[in-house]
Amino acid sequence: MSFWRALIGVGAVLGAVACSSRPPPRLSVELSARATAKAGVVNLVVSDRARAERLRAIYLEVVTLGRELDRARVAALVHCRTAPERRTSGPAARDPIGSGAFECLIAPPLTESHAALDRYTQLMLEARTLLTQREFEKLARMR
Repeated sequence: MSFWRALIGVGAVLGAVACSSRPPPRLSVELSARATAKAGVVNLVVSDRARAERLRAIYLEVVTLGRELDRARVAALVHCRTAPERRTSGPAARDPIGSGAFECLIAPPLTESHAALDRYTQLMLEARTLLTQREFEKLARMR
């Protein structure tokens, strides 16, 4: 009985997501949008010109990293669709869950994006060290 409840629950969640009024945001879109907004106002929030310029450079590099993440995602999706192990014959080919096709569509493996995410973490840590608490809070409100 619990298997069926779990299956119904998963179906309900997928149905709610599928019927939402807008698609779920991608990580790269969120990173780029926030970094672009912050890069545009950093000179208004940070009074020290040298720190403001470095922060602006950091946020613009995050926009570039967002593009890299998008390219990695597209490459992963293409790889999922063309991988030879996905083209199996027999019952596994007709079973999208057993063949891994469903998993690949939902969350393609992003093996190329680890370096970009590590660089993003480094940049955000550096940005935090450049900001005072007050400046950080002001920039955090930028979306």
